[in-house]
Amino acid sequence: MDDDQKEKPRVLLVDDDPDVLIELSEGLAALGLPALTADTPVEAIDLVQRNEQLQVVVTDLQMPRIDGIELLQKLTMLRRKRPLATIIITGHASLDRAVGALRLNAVDFLQKPVLAEEVAHAVRRAFALVEDSQRAVAAALANGNGETPAKTVNRPNYLKALVAARADRDAIFQSGLFSDPAWDMLLDLAMAEAGGRPISVTSLCIASGAPTTTALRRIDELKEAGLLDRRPDPVDRRRIIVELTDLGRSRMEAFVKKQADRLGLPLD
Repeated sequence: MDDDQKEKPRVLLVDDDPDVLIELSEGLAALGLPALTADTPVEAIDLVQRNEQLQVVVTDLQMPRIDGIELLQKLTMLRRKRPLATIIITGHASLDRAVGALRLNAVDFLQKPVLAEEVAHAVRRAFALVEDSQRAVAAALANGNGETPAKTVNRPNYLKALVAARADRDAIFQSGLFSDPAWDMLLDLAMAEAGGRPISVTSLCIASGAPTTTALRRIDELKEAGLLDRRPDPVDRRRIIVELTDLGRSRMEAFVKKQADRLGLPLD
């Protein structure tokens, strides 16, 4: 590959909002990740076909005429010819659409508003996955069978899809029937752990959506049940980190795997 080819953008941003495209493209460029942009899925497909160096497509889900899911379906055909990773960005969390994106091998699922730094982090992970895919293809060809391992769903993304179900539930039922935060806390802890992100007592209380006193009481009860534990943050001793215990982790793993099996989604 020559120097000119190396300098060509390997990222494509797709969004029907021009302000979002400008903000993200400028932000990524400042972080050393130049990107092409498209404001329609049709333009995106054309750019993918004309730019062989593209490896990652970052697309919004909510777009007119052809939405992000349909774009992923069309990109799946192109992906057969060369490795291509897709990242979903949406302002409307929805379990069925999240699972649809995961079924089409989206490698990450980000919710708006999103910072360029978050997108850059996801893009760099996607580059690594593309490189792994290229090595897998090369190895399969070297073995003479031409077969590659079955693709799996990224675990943090699947957990994000389960979290999105919370928003669906609240929007559909529009009541306080599901106000107890214990399950939401366990799910948030599992997602934070899968993403390698520590979560503090304060953050967990806020994320639960329950009054602080109620959230703290549930944390105590989950600790007594042996499902989570607390420890001082080694970086900031004033902050208390909450994490799943081995028992809590194994039970969440069993639940997540069973739900994924019901949906036919193999997890990594």
